[in-house]
Amino acid sequence: MKRITVSILALFLAIGLSAQTHFGIKGGLNFNNAKDITLGNGAVSWNSTGWHAGILIQAKLPLGFAFQPELLYSVKNFGSKEYKFDFSYVELPLGLQWGIDLLLLRPIVFASPYVSYLAAVGGKAKDWDGINNFGYGCGAGFGLDLWKLQFLFKWDWAFGSLGDIGKNDVDFSKSNLNGFHVSLGILF
Repeated sequence: MKRITVSILALFLAIGLSAQTHFGIKGGLNFNNAKDITLGNGAVSWNSTGWHAGILIQAKLPLGFAFQPELLYSVKNFGSKEYKFDFSYVELPLGLQWGIDLLLLRPIVFASPYVSYLAAVGGKAKDWDGINNFGYGCGAGFGLDLWKLQFLFKWDWAFGSLGDIGKNDVDFSKSNLNGFHVSLGILF
C-alpha cells in the first residue's frame, strides 16, 4: 500500500512540474444504474442520483492532448423504500483528453480508466458482508474547457461486481454500478 501511495504522489508531483499545468476542484452529479441484482426470486434494476467532489490536475501535452488525474469522493446510492443502499467511494480516474484550443474555448473528448475504494456504506448495505472494497472500470465522454471552467459529461462502466451473495435473498454477485456523470470543474 505504501508503494502505491508513493507512486501516486510521485505521479502528481511530476505532473505538477509540467509547464502547462492547472490544479482544480470538481463536483457534480452521478446518475447511477444498478443492474442484475437478484432480490428474492427475480432480478431488479434501480436508478438513483448521487454526487461527487474532489481535486484534479490537468497537464497539457503536445498535439492537443492533456492528462487529467483526479481524486474524487463519490456517493452512489440506489434502492427502493424497503431496500436502500448507499455506497461511498474514493475514486482515482486517470483521464486522457484530446481537444482543440480555440482561444478561451477548448472542446474535448476523453477516456478515463479508474480504480475505486469503498470508503463507507449506509442504508441496508451496512448489514451485508461480502461487499467488494475495490472497484475498477472505464469512463468516456466529452466536455468543454471555457476559460477557467470545465464542463464534463461522462459515462462510466464498472467491470467488477458489487460483492458476494448478501442477506435476505439479495444477491450482488452479478451486479455492478454503471452511470452517467455531469461535472463542473474550476481550474486555477
